[in-house]
Amino acid sequence: MAYTVQSAFAQFYDAINLPGEHRETANNRKDHLIELLGGKFEIVDSFGTGSIPKYTALKGHADIDIFLVLHYQKHCMNKSPSEVLNSVREVLAYKTTVRRNGQAVSLSYTTWPSVDIVPVFYTHLNGTFTHYNVPDMNTGTWIPSRPKEHAAAIEYAASQFGENFRKIIKMIKAWNLGHGNFLQSYHIEVLALKVVISNTSNLSWSVFSFFNEAKTLLGMPLWHDKGFVDSYLGSGDRYEIIKRFDTAIGIARDAWYRTHLPNSDQQGAIRCWKQLFGDQFPSYG
Repeated sequence: MAYTVQSAFAQFYDAINLPGEHRETANNRKDHLIELLGGKFEIVDSFGTGSIPKYTALKGHADIDIFLVLHYQKHCMNKSPSEVLNSVREVLAYKTTVRRNGQAVSLSYTTWPSVDIVPVFYTHLNGTFTHYNVPDMNTGTWIPSRPKEHAAAIEYAASQFGENFRKIIKMIKAWNLGHGNFLQSYHIEVLALKVVISNTSNLSWSVFSFFNEAKTLLGMPLWHDKGFVDSYLGSGDRYEIIKRFDTAIGIARDAWYRTHLPNSDQQGAIRCWKQLFGDQFPSYG
């Protein structure tokens, strides 16, 4: 329960944010698996990536992503993405699957979190690192990726636009989960990098602006860094997510407007935000 929009947003954030002790569990699980795989592969480098180390993870919904950089000649040269992924599965032996997007070996545990292992190799140009190559078993290709640069971009944006930058990302991810889960986590983060370009101290305005500005980017292929961020979206899914953004824009605009009436309507605004975000957003009172 909350009497102001500000306190309601604070409670909502507490409800969806991943606590620090969960990050410790994730790191311990990562270290164990890297040690296990190191007995069978020559690992050039390994590191955690994804939402958890970037502090953009949702409670109970973020898996651990491990980039496992393998020796190219020994483990990847002349091998297809499926061959490399299956070689990792064979070493792990126990319950594993290949992630739906065909880019990682997934391990499910009885307790949160699950782990996605992404076997990759370096590409260099004239002796300088350019990117990692991620296997895509669905297309049989290797996809260029630069997760460390992406994490640095998130960190820089947060330093420029305030601590609410990451909060907005988490709130949009929570909204996405409740509205069909059409958008991938990385896609939402890239949208935030594209459209959140000013101070985020006013969460009401910033959330409305995200929906309003990002909708335009959903209507066309979105290139970022070394590839199209939204190539996973079919035409039907793209139509559905744009339709949901239209609804969100209307509700968020109404919520923001209510807080800027001559007599601020905090109750009405909280009601709108709860309609937008669902049960995890507190009621007025």
